[in-house]
Order: sequence, then C-alpha cells, then structure tokens
Amino acid sequence: MNQISPTYKLIASHNQDIKISLYTPAHQGIKSNGHRLSEEIYQYDAPFLTRPRTENIEKNFSKLYGTKHTFWLTAGGSQGVLTSCALLGTQYKKVAIALNSHISTINGIILAGLEPYFIDSESLMPTTDEVITALETSGVSALLLTHPSYEGVTIDLATIANYCQKHGIALAVDEAHGSHFPFLDKQWRSAISVGADIVSHSMHKYAGSLVQTALLHLPESSQFSTEQVMGVLPLFETTTRSNLLMLSLEDAINLGFSEGGKALFDEAIQECDGLRSQLDDYGKVLTYDAQVTDPLKIYLKSDRLTGTELEELLYEQGIDGEFAGEEGLLLIFSFHHSQQDFQFMRETLAKVVAILREKPIKQIVPDSYFSRRPQMKILPKDAFFNRKEKLPIGEALGKISSCWIKKVPPGSPILIPGEEITQWHLDKLSVDTFIEIVKE
Repeated sequence: MNQISPTYKLIASHNQDIKISLYTPAHQGIKSNGHRLSEEIYQYDAPFLTRPRTENIEKNFSKLYGTKHTFWLTAGGSQGVLTSCALLGTQYKKVAIALNSHISTINGIILAGLEPYFIDSESLMPTTDEVITALETSGVSALLLTHPSYEGVTIDLATIANYCQKHGIALAVDEAHGSHFPFLDKQWRSAISVGADIVSHSMHKYAGSLVQTALLHLPESSQFSTEQVMGVLPLFETTTRSNLLMLSLEDAINLGFSEGGKALFDEAIQECDGLRSQLDDYGKVLTYDAQVTDPLKIYLKSDRLTGTELEELLYEQGIDGEFAGEEGLLLIFSFHHSQQDFQFMRETLAKVVAILREKPIKQIVPDSYFSRRPQMKILPKDAFFNRKEKLPIGEALGKISSCWIKKVPPGSPILIPGEEITQWHLDKLSVDTFIEIVKE
C-alpha cells in the first residue's frame, strides 16, 4: 500500500541537478504562502463550487482587474480561448488569426465552425502594420490575436484595438503569456485596458498559481455581455471544480495586486535588466533579442550556437530554460527567483561566454523559418470531422489535412485541418511523419 508509484518517481526525479529553473509555472515549485493551501484543504474537496455560489468571488476579481466581468477558470488558458472562439462563433463566420496562435485557437475554430484567415506575416508574430493590412483586405468581422507572443514580443495593441472598434470588428486576445501585465507598471499594458472585447489569461504561467488556473475577462468596453459568455462557457468546463485550484488562483491574484507583490515583480524586473546590461558587453557572442519587451523574459542568442546547442550548454551549467527555438533559448524569470538565483545566473553567463568565444561563428536559422501562408481548402471543422486515412508525409503532397501538428512548446500549429499539404510541410516535417488526410 505504501509503495511509491511510477508517476511520483517520474515527477520527483525531474531536474534533480538543476540549480535554477527558468520556465513556467511561475511558482517554480515553491510552496505558496497562502495560509489556506495546507493538507487540511483536502477534507473540503467537495463539488460545491458552482458559479452562482462564487458570484461574489468573481465580482471581487472584476473589481481588481477593472472589468465588466472576470470569470475564473480551472481548465487552463485553453478553456478561455475555446470559450472566446465559441462566443465569436455565435455571431461571426470568419476570423483573422496569426501563425503564432496556440493550438487551442485551432481547436476552438474547429468546434465553432469558424473560417480562419491567416494574417500574412514575415515571422510567426505579425507586426502592427501586418495586422491592420489583413483587417483592411480580408473582410473579416473578428480578430483573435495571440499577444504578447510566447517569446515576449509585443506590438501596438492599442492601435489595433482602435481600428477594430472603428470598423466594428470583434477583438479577442489570447493573453496567456501576458497574465502578469496587470500587476506591472502601466508601460506594459494588458489587452484589458486597450479596448479588447474578450481577454484570456493563463495564470499559472506568470502569476504563480497552480497549473490549470486561468481567467477570462470582459473589459468595460466589451461589446459582449456576461450572459453571452455564460451561454457558451459551460461547453468547456466540468461541473465538479477543484477547490484547491480556486484557492490557488485567488491567492495569486491577491498577491499580484498587493503592494508586496508589486515590489516582488519590480525586484525581478530590475534583476533582469541587470542581466541584459551584462549581456550588452558580450556582443553577438552571447546576446538577447531586443524585440522581446516582456521584462521577465530573455531570449538568449549567440552567433556561435543554435538555440538547441545553447540550451545544452546552459543545462550542463545547471540552468534549465523554457524553450530552445531555431534562433535562441527562451528564459523566463518570476518573482520567486531570489537574489542568489540571479547572482548564479550572472556567474553562469560569464562562464558560458568564455566558452562561446572559443567557438567559430556559424549560420543560424532565421526567425521566419516556420512562417508560411496556409492554403486552406475547406473549413477546419469539415476536414476534422470528415472521413480520414493515414499516409506518410511523402505521399501526402497536395492532399488536405484532417489533423493538426503542433510545436510544443509553444503549441503553435505547423499543420491544421483543412490545409493543403505543400512542399513546405515536406521540407519541415520528418520523413517518417504519418498524417491523417481527408479521404477522397
């Protein structure tokens, strides 16, 4: 009865030799200071948290965020995105999205029967001008934008929101990777404050609550009502909700909006600024992407190594990053990282740059490597629910996909249902990849 389970062994053995973890979730395995998150909570793990009974909790959240209504979620940011898609699907047929959309956006489009219009962009994250051009030429009535990007790149969301309001275009924002923005200074503006209609937050990533906690916001200026959201939200949530997740979510929100919480965020930002100043002295040997405006993210780059090789080098030094891309390595810091953590990071960067200087310069894959213009032949819904057959990728050229393939992380799609399989896919996917296609 007391034998340790394989699952426990797997979790307990993770990264035992790592000294600093620079990835989500933001709590970094550190026990919350919330006085209610003790073993005693398990005796209260009963299915009594219905939405009507938690109305006052949501009203308090809405007051803190300055929204018309804020809904708590216990099925992750994906639940918020799925709900956003279903809400758009009740009124609209065609929605503009970017290549950096999370796979939950594609799933939501499938379930809502929406027609996606992919914003033409040089990289996975479109620029402000690229978004506006797409809205001017596509005839869409809705926009679902992932902002900021997974790597922490931001664009002029206020200008986009203003354009949408003037032209009657509904704006939904997947702000999973900006859930900490409301806790920071006003220079990092959340989509809540710029005129979006619906905004989703993944709270475990940067706010420090437990995994699966999230929020869905209706800003004050939203064209949608609380009743409209409640009409679709039950499609994507269980009737038995986790009390533990609810307590964790509330504690994280209260901490984030407290003076002490803001001070913790400010300290972490100052330490990250110090790391960037240190990297400024290393040139291209070890640098960071200046396009990343999220103050708690550093996208490390080197003219000597690929992102994967850079990840391996830092891992050997005891630093575990979030994600190695084609160009570099994403590091995510949180308010739980101590001054000792940042000191170790400074020492490690100095050690690593000395190693890199001994290596030759090499060509790095550009940021546009995974950019494409998807050739949509039928609606994603029709492709997904159609008859299917499985083929090796080499035999699928010109066929219509009925499945999706995604990069994890960040969860952005490389192939989606309804898209024609082109030479681009054959070049990017492994030759032993099997995919499902629409059966002719």
